[in-house]
Amino acid sequence: MTNNTPVTLKFLAEKLKMSVSTVSKALNNYPTINAYTKQRVQEMARDLHFTPNKSAINLKEKRSRIIGVILPNLLDHFFTRSIYGIEQFAMQNGYNVIISQSHDELEKEIQSANMLLRSRVDGLIVAISKHTQDFAHLNQFENIGIPVVYYTRNPSFNLNCHKVLCNTFQGCYQATKFLINRGHHKIAYLGGPKMTNFTHDRFNGYINALKDNEVPFFSGLVAYTNFDKENTISAIKKLFTDPDQMPTALVAFKEPILFDAIKYLKSINHPNFDKIESIGFGNNAFINYLDSPPLASIEENPESVGENAITLLLKLIKKEIDPENYQKVMVDCKLVVHSDKR
Repeated sequence: MTNNTPVTLKFLAEKLKMSVSTVSKALNNYPTINAYTKQRVQEMARDLHFTPNKSAINLKEKRSRIIGVILPNLLDHFFTRSIYGIEQFAMQNGYNVIISQSHDELEKEIQSANMLLRSRVDGLIVAISKHTQDFAHLNQFENIGIPVVYYTRNPSFNLNCHKVLCNTFQGCYQATKFLINRGHHKIAYLGGPKMTNFTHDRFNGYINALKDNEVPFFSGLVAYTNFDKENTISAIKKLFTDPDQMPTALVAFKEPILFDAIKYLKSINHPNFDKIESIGFGNNAFINYLDSPPLASIEENPESVGENAITLLLKLIKKEIDPENYQKVMVDCKLVVHSDKR
């Protein structure tokens, strides 16, 4: 073999006295191939400077072996952790992942969808933007047989779809009940964007916990933010201005807005600052280092949400599930207590 003749899969297979299929799977780290075989194949491939012709392999399979993911923002701790679950499982199954951020803007989400469609992804996982109500840019994937799984944010306007969601109703119900059991009857709720469909499950959890425990609901104890700093501060001010309905506890849509609330109440020297007990969705690792940590966190198990989304998508890609047999997978939350001031 001359120096400039490319090393092929067939050549490697003949040298190793294995089938082309086994060599290919060993090079792609398939879990069904044992470690010794993988090592032998990969060492010889390295020694002979073998470069796989990815486009030829994919053309033969009629697959790109690429999964597309669209999410709002990787700065959000939840999405960063969920991507870990997606990538780990995808790689174990011989898939690469392309991640695109919409920054919670519909126009960018549409651009991302079109880019991933041109990249010929085998499947799409998407957490919709807060403005997504029309799904034409996402439906185009399913129209040509590319499965789509919606995750973490519930696409309420799209009934016929596959989705993997965090059970935020259960999480918020549990947190509110926990505060009621600690003697609180004036529990404030600081929610996400009011007109956005995926915020409703948390609020319903809060309302139902009050009702089931015979605690009266007061609309003045509810405020919403679109996550903009100024908007968040004005929502917090709204909750803590009425002296007759002053909250003794707070449940927040996400921990970053809860931290804003704690910071604000501290800055105005709120007379009952030390007595206000708060819980938010997130369970950020740095909570243990805070001077005034929240009482508890609602852990959403993002790695599990990500892994469930990719597992469902791969089943759809492999046609193990009928594409019109719409699946709804719920991942439960867990209440994690950090500090008990009593």
